Amino acid sequence: MGAPGNYVVNYYPTFPGSFTTLNNIQEITFRGGRRSQLDAYNASSGTIVARYPSGYASPITALVPGTLLEILTPNISAYPYGIYGRINNVSVTYGYPYASSIGPADYIEITFEGAFAEAARMAGNGYSMAAAPLSTQINTMNSQTGLTASSSTPQQMAATTINGTWGDWVNSSLVSINGRMADFGGGASFLVRSPYVSSVCTVNFSDTTNNATNQVYDTLRFDALADNYYTQVQVDPESYAIQTVTKAGATTPYRTLTVNTLNSSTSQATDLANFLLSQYGTQKFAISQISCSAEAQNNFKLDTLGLSGTQELIGARVNVTFRGTTVTCIIEGVSLTATPEGARWTFDVSGADLNNYLVLNDAVFGKLNSNKLGY
Repeated sequence: MGAPGNYVVNYYPTFPGSFTTLNNIQEITFRGGRRSQLDAYNASSGTIVARYPSGYASPITALVPGTLLEILTPNISAYPYGIYGRINNVSVTYGYPYASSIGPADYIEITFEGAFAEAARMAGNGYSMAAAPLSTQINTMNSQTGLTASSSTPQQMAATTINGTWGDWVNSSLVSINGRMADFGGGASFLVRSPYVSSVCTVNFSDTTNNATNQVYDTLRFDALADNYYTQVQVDPESYAIQTVTKAGATTPYRTLTVNTLNSSTSQATDLANFLLSQYGTQKFAISQISCSAEAQNNFKLDTLGLSGTQELIGARVNVTFRGTTVTCIIEGVSLTATPEGARWTFDVSGADLNNYLVLNDAVFGKLNSNKLGY
């Protein structure tokens, strides 16, 4: 499952429009999502290295900042389900020898970034965002900026003024709903997702079973993160008073988590504070990362885990079997490294117990007295 034979890189001189395949790929790296649940989101990013033997005499003029790239992985052969981003930098290393307009040791290195990078560079210019459900506000952002974000998130959000960048506003909105964002989908759009809705992977992880519904891993990391344990939570909504909740029995000095939000009322902010304290008020030692060799799989499914596309992995629910015990995790981030020697997929995850909303008729999130009502 190494890059030259199994991963295809296409670029679009204009989008929408026809694409051209970039040949002689030597290395692909990519990272999307986030590492842990309380991290702010950055744009996804990646690098492509290719041999460029004809580039000195006949440079590819479309390989410039802003050009859309797609990486089609072994289970994905068509738009819009692969990995997408726009070029943000191109460099060429010229080698020796060079004869008859051919430089066999010449290489081109292309770095690219997801759609969220564009939002992070767009100033809000003091735009007055009206109070509305977040899905409506996202549509408003699109009309103001030309971005192509999407969301079906119904949570009500407060009115605000966009004094920073649109990316700052998106991150504040995500904190307000404890939501997720993926920005490497088709056409380099990005998706803002409610925490209450998660895709369920039909392919899971196992330390022993290696078949069409289980991908075998070779590295499993557990962490007890200091940043995932707090005895007090303060939610500071922009338009309302700060709301503070403290764990029963906790003593000073408190371990305090403070989040700035765009909640639409003090009651919504209080509910969020209580929810966060319920999630992070107990120290946990849990799975944080799963790493898999592509070549080790009897039936390669790492690029989608049975979902429709790679972007769908962010926020998806997946089971992990480790030494006879199966636990449910939520995928927070995904990374890929592919070279001629092989490919490796790594997944950053959080435990289902840090995402335990009460969802009726759900085997994982529908447990009374275990899961928590939303906010």
